[in-house]
Amino acid sequence: MRKYQDFLSPDQLKAFNAIGKCRTVESGEVAVSCSRCSHIEWKPLSCGNRNCPKCQNHNTSQWIDRQINKLLPVRYFMITFTLPLQFRVLARRLPKQIYSLFFLCVAGVLNDFGLNPKNLGAEIGMTMVLHTNSRSLHYHPQIHVIVPGGGIIRSRKQWKKKKGNYLFKTENLAGVFRARFLAELKN
Repeated sequence: MRKYQDFLSPDQLKAFNAIGKCRTVESGEVAVSCSRCSHIEWKPLSCGNRNCPKCQNHNTSQWIDRQINKLLPVRYFMITFTLPLQFRVLARRLPKQIYSLFFLCVAGVLNDFGLNPKNLGAEIGMTMVLHTNSRSLHYHPQIHVIVPGGGIIRSRKQWKKKKGNYLFKTENLAGVFRARFLAELKN
């Protein structure tokens, strides 16, 4: 029977062991004394591992605050593109090529929609994340894209804010993405 150690990289194993010992006697102790009554109490040390939820809560909170301060003062939209079912077998066999093509098509479609004057008429920015499994852990490649509700018009050096409750029409995005992905796959 294989043990969990067989499935972890050395760095993962190191983090796993550190987190397991966090705030226990095994991680070491420090003496804490009261300045008024001289009472001494021994407290276990934390592991300090960046993956530890106990130790890094403060650092994580600070990081989140710094990221929030970087956000543009606009509404953000999340758009999800799913790899069509017919191409999932191919994606398992050639993940690097198919996922690269997937990202290129998603970025291209969104950029084109952003530049279209009927939609926004500006260059947009985006952050994309690939998820290969659904919540039930079935193979279901999808790209989640976070897009700020606005873009830059370079010719005027101006920011244009998106009006309305949606960024682009879902049906239009889906149709153009599907057609572009098929065309690129044939090339």
